[in-house]
Amino acid sequence: MKVKVQFFAFLRDEIGKKEDEFECDCSSPEELLEELFKRYPKLKEEDEQYKRFGLELKVLVNGREWKYLDSLKGDEVEVALFPPAAGG
Repeated sequence: MKVKVQFFAFLRDEIGKKEDEFECDCSSPEELLEELFKRYPKLKEEDEQYKRFGLELKVLVNGREWKYLDSLKGDEVEVALFPPAAGG
């Protein structure tokens, strides 16, 4: 399947790209996330750092949060990656 990825906020600077596209044989959201971490090691480093503070990387697949999806459907998916939001 074709994967289109968009990086938001400072993740763009960390990854060095605004968006990317690649082919993947992923059938589950977990496999897709692992593929993203493999392709963008800095993304995995950021995610591990967030987890140390009880935060998590926001990953949307076709507009839905990845962890609530059972499988990936279709020939193409769009992924949006956001750092944790903070504010008050």
